[in-house]
Amino acid sequence: MSSDSGTMYSAASDDESIHHGSHGISHTELADIVAQMDHLNLDPKQQGREEVLSSPLLTVPVIHTSPPSQYGLFGISLSVESLATGVTRVDSRIFHNVACPSSIFICGSQGSGKSNTLACLLENCLLSSYLGKLTLPLTGIIFHYDSFVSDSGGLPFEAAFLASNEDVSVRVLCAPTNVRTIERIYSGISNLKIEPLRLSDRDLNTKRMNDLMAAGEGTMPLYMHVINRILREMRIEQQNLGVPFKYKTFKKRLSEADLTLAQRSPLSQRLDTLESFMLGGTGKVTKTSIDWTPKSGQLTVVDLSCPCVTPELACSLFNICLPLFLEQQSPVGKVVALDEAHKYMKESDESQTLINSLLENIPCSAILVSEYSSQPKSPRFLPSFSTCVP
Repeated sequence: MSSDSGTMYSAASDDESIHHGSHGISHTELADIVAQMDHLNLDPKQQGREEVLSSPLLTVPVIHTSPPSQYGLFGISLSVESLATGVTRVDSRIFHNVACPSSIFICGSQGSGKSNTLACLLENCLLSSYLGKLTLPLTGIIFHYDSFVSDSGGLPFEAAFLASNEDVSVRVLCAPTNVRTIERIYSGISNLKIEPLRLSDRDLNTKRMNDLMAAGEGTMPLYMHVINRILREMRIEQQNLGVPFKYKTFKKRLSEADLTLAQRSPLSQRLDTLESFMLGGTGKVTKTSIDWTPKSGQLTVVDLSCPCVTPELACSLFNICLPLFLEQQSPVGKVVALDEAHKYMKESDESQTLINSLLENIPCSAILVSEYSSQPKSPRFLPSFSTCVP
């Protein structure tokens, strides 16, 4: 292929094509060039398959010709003709590509079916059935928070009903201050396990403690400078001695810091809240600590609906649970979902910290977000989603 700027060779087989200027090319160099071009020339069929494997939603022709390793039925594409006649064409089916890491944003008004859509997608990821192909079910985690839950009752997260199938294991992690109420709310679902969310020393580290403080991007409070100094000093000691983070040590050094009562007040509130979710209030690892080991076909619902839990606290705890779930090494795929995100993803430092964590992990995990379409401001991370389901 020739151009005004020079000559491009994709292969060489005659004397003219193996010369460049006045210098000849040996047969060994020619063989190297041909081998290199073979690596650069992408077969159109292979390129098409790669595009299919990276698509979150697939049509019937694609399933018939180049099916991914795992997929499930998602819905149908309605045409004007099918709406008029009431007849649905077989080739109008749409499938969810479970094998492809993707990010799906689900939006709509109340009662529009957001939670049902989310449950359908989770079913494709967790349950093998005739509706698709799932050789190795994924493991999933759902973050749920509802401020309307009270001692008089509330509604369970819809996807928790997957526990009715014996092939899916569902557990609900709730606030220790609302265990009885959550047990009553989910009592109508069989084969469901409910545990209080308990954190231990091994669940905390320098970054998570910083995120828990969530001071924001504005002027940093003085106590945050002190916290950063203590965490930095502890981090150096951990690296030198090869020991993990110790909350007890952190709190001891914080109590020895030179802080006024006004400076200690907001800090004490955050630490008291954290300790209410720690084992025995000391961070000691016991048999009751949460097992974050990925298990195929398991769904973990972190339901922090509780009168004692604010949206900001819910975001902080979700941001601790997210890396605990994702960092576990396993061949089992992972899916992360946020249900009714508008109820806790508000204009707060804690929400912003959770958003940043989600943005960091979107490329490696399927993330499903549900939010009202009537929200005045769309989430900042909306452009990062590969698919939007209104």
